[in-house]
Amino acid sequence: MKNLGICALMPHPPIMIPEIGKGELDKIKNTVTAVEEAARRIKEFNPQTIVLMTPHGPAFEDAVSISVHPRLKGNFSSFGVPDVSLGFETDSLLVRHILKKADRLGVNIVELTDDMAKNYRLKLELDHGALVPLYYLYKAGFKGQLVHISVGMLSYEEMYTFGKAVQGAIGMVDKRVVVIASGDLSHRLTPDAPAGYSPQAAEFDRQVMEAVENVNIKSLLEIDRDLVEVAGECGLRPIFFLMGVVGGLKATGENLSYEGPFGVGYGVSLINVTK
Repeated sequence: MKNLGICALMPHPPIMIPEIGKGELDKIKNTVTAVEEAARRIKEFNPQTIVLMTPHGPAFEDAVSISVHPRLKGNFSSFGVPDVSLGFETDSLLVRHILKKADRLGVNIVELTDDMAKNYRLKLELDHGALVPLYYLYKAGFKGQLVHISVGMLSYEEMYTFGKAVQGAIGMVDKRVVVIASGDLSHRLTPDAPAGYSPQAAEFDRQVMEAVENVNIKSLLEIDRDLVEVAGECGLRPIFFLMGVVGGLKATGENLSYEGPFGVGYGVSLINVTK
């Protein structure tokens, strides 16, 4: 699949943004270096569109959601730096193909229109789950279009199926596309972790990172659900989506880094698609 050459798992701690993290940035230098490397390699592929799934956009119990506004923008005002902002044009053609493919595969998908935002009191701005990876991709030189997707509370199998729908949609457009799963792993790695501590959290992260590197959906599905529960993660559904995007294709994974100095697991991985 020539127009889908590379995909990535990227974390989204706002502290990764220099204007926010400042002196704390050194504590996650491995993650920052890996994300910069991932962004550099993605730019080498010269994508025209980035499809990004975030766990921190508008979320529905029974559907994933997709932004259809012609131009998407956001900033880090919630983290004290409103001057750091990004904006991208939506790839409306690819959005239409995704909607059609998802419907054919029976995956519920909500279009985030202005009316929908008003009715549900939703914000249509890019959330930090999208902005953090996009900050580094923009820094590396990406100036193309965006498809912004927010995770839904669907089953892992449905998230995989939605990934297959996106794969099919990408095959319908004549452009180079990169897919990003934005997600942090366990939030319970240390006693001072934001969600409390679990001694099993590190094992969850180990299993997920190994499955991503091996592009092994079976291993992901076999992770004990109790282990998932105690991990307190926000990245598993985006990862299942990513596995669907590359499902059935010849793909190889590479873990660039993993660390959790603040009690949250940050994993950076690339998946290269060769066929």
